[in-house]
Amino acid sequence: MGRHPHGRKVDHRHRAVEAGDDALRVLRLLIEMHGPVVLYLAPDTDGYTPVCMRLRDFRPDAGDVLAGQTAWHTQLWMAEGFHVGFDDLDVSIEVRNRPQRGSVSLEASCGFRFALRIEKADDAVEFVEEAS
Repeated sequence: MGRHPHGRKVDHRHRAVEAGDDALRVLRLLIEMHGPVVLYLAPDTDGYTPVCMRLRDFRPDAGDVLAGQTAWHTQLWMAEGFHVGFDDLDVSIEVRNRPQRGSVSLEASCGFRFALRIEKADDAVEFVEEAS
């Protein structure tokens, strides 16, 4: 069991979340600028593009699941429904040089956007296409 950012216990549904070198650099920059951050795959997203926000501003809903954590201790949360089937998948975080207009995600202000790469855990064959 993990801990909810605001005290209650949550179900930890995933192993460690890998992050590419560029993603780690952007995460480190964001942490230096804003303090601890969290990545959240919100219910209104495409399923591959998490929102990055300050940990202190994150208020998960009851059905949200702590899907994993990066080496920088940045948690990846998923809205209810996204985490189904993720037990047999490897998730990694990458960064793209294409910010979305109007995005509230912290990395967008730096000209980047995080994207999830999702692969089968058994044979590491890409299972779901990356965010475009």
